[in-house]
Amino acid sequence: MKRIVVWFSVVGGLGLITAITLTVIEGMNYRLREEQGLDPVWASPWVSTTTIVGIGLFAISAIVLLAIALSPAEKTGDPTTPR
Repeated sequence: MKRIVVWFSVVGGLGLITAITLTVIEGMNYRLREEQGLDPVWASPWVSTTTIVGIGLFAISAIVLLAIALSPAEKTGDPTTPR
């Protein structure tokens, strides 16, 4: 169970970092072209696709981690031993 939590945390974090990084970089490119008097261009298709995939990975990881957190805890111990 701990491996699943770590794995989804890492994947969600990487997705979020990817989406934020690409958004900031493309925003800076847009602003620089605007300041230079050039016509701002749309982001490349690979940038927008990667940003959407990063946000999707983050959302899926957040939902899975929330489901794990809300699920009942596993019982540890020997089920044949009476209490």
